[in-house]
Amino acid sequence: MKTNKLIIGLLAVAATSLVSCEKFGADVETPSVSISVSPENPKVGEEVTVTINTDAQYLTLFTGDEGKNFERSRIKAIMEHDWDSFYEECYRVSYAKNGEKTLFYKYFKDYQSIEDVKKDFEFFGAIDNIQLVPYKKGDFPEALMEMSYIGTNQLKFTVTDRRIPSGIRMKPNIHIFGGLANQPGNTIIESRFVACDADRAIRKYSNDAWVAAYFGLHTEQLEDFQGYSAGYKYYTFQDERSYGAFQTNDPLSRRPTEGFYKLGDMYNRDTYLQPFLDHGEKIILRQVDMYVNGRSTFVAADDSPYKYDLDGDGVLESYECELDPATGLPVHEADYTKYKGFQGDVYLSFIEMGTDEYEPWNTGVSLGSVYTTGGIQKTYKYIYTGAGDFTITAVATNVGDKDYKGIDYSEERSNSLDDYSHKRALSSVKVSVKP
Repeated sequence: MKTNKLIIGLLAVAATSLVSCEKFGADVETPSVSISVSPENPKVGEEVTVTINTDAQYLTLFTGDEGKNFERSRIKAIMEHDWDSFYEECYRVSYAKNGEKTLFYKYFKDYQSIEDVKKDFEFFGAIDNIQLVPYKKGDFPEALMEMSYIGTNQLKFTVTDRRIPSGIRMKPNIHIFGGLANQPGNTIIESRFVACDADRAIRKYSNDAWVAAYFGLHTEQLEDFQGYSAGYKYYTFQDERSYGAFQTNDPLSRRPTEGFYKLGDMYNRDTYLQPFLDHGEKIILRQVDMYVNGRSTFVAADDSPYKYDLDGDGVLESYECELDPATGLPVHEADYTKYKGFQGDVYLSFIEMGTDEYEPWNTGVSLGSVYTTGGIQKTYKYIYTGAGDFTITAVATNVGDKDYKGIDYSEERSNSLDDYSHKRALSSVKVSVKP
């Protein structure tokens, strides 16, 4: 057996940030810890016994194999960086291994002219009266909350005919990484819909403020993959959900918080795009068509008796109820709740598309604490499933006590890591796992 010497875990920079007279229990002592392993050179599938000797209050063990490496752990990041910055400073491994672009952020407060806006956005459909207007507090008196960036420019335009699909196009040229579990490619849009009189009357009657949300995704494949060659261009038209945050400015307005529209979910619902959630480097999202007015109702079944060519393209489409072809509005009051189109003014504050996705933090296994039943587990057995050299690391932690005298506990709760002094120590040993 081989026993490593104690490694004091807090670096000088961490000691400065983690020990302060302003924290509770500033006199907390650094724990001692050492580990040994048997056998030192195990084979794949052979049980390894790790023995820990420590007087710590808390103990965590990293076995060093995939996903369990202390060097890429959240604990190490916190030890060496302050609480607010550790996410950005170290140990985050981006899924964009070759520096691919993953973000498209546009804030209309940053534009000074419509000419500049049109360099980044294309308007399509029945849209008129495009302008940048300053947003003043109280501009939407019937709304429950203000939009962001009061006193700055916002984009305003008017949808003049609800029968014609209308919106804006943008060219993000981004990659979607991280797999569906990470909710990749989140799109955040802050906007307000101010309905025309006819729309407002219908929505007031139906007590329904939702506007159907549609996105057109244009992609280009960059590598040969799943039977398609590099350069293959693909388009899909997706119903993401209703625009809950695209507010009609009437008494039934919902909260004007940002709307979240998940590109990852759109990819996942498309049989061609779905595999690229785990291979984001192989495809790029060239263009997004964001429809602020898509259809008067949701798509109905093919056998619906209500078929119309509202937009004049020569194609009959199925709707959920009888519509007036001259206006695109439901004919019968009983069908007003099925209306999901829009005509009126649209205000946009910002569009944030895409996300920086990182591989998950590597994690260790908790071996308990002196405060839990049974105390700290000081012997740990583990089986490696692959060959290689691995570093087993034990992290021992002591946390200062909090003096509750004169404290209103109900109002002074805070994150323990930020509130309490604590000191850590490390011990590590290397093992070479043979095939």
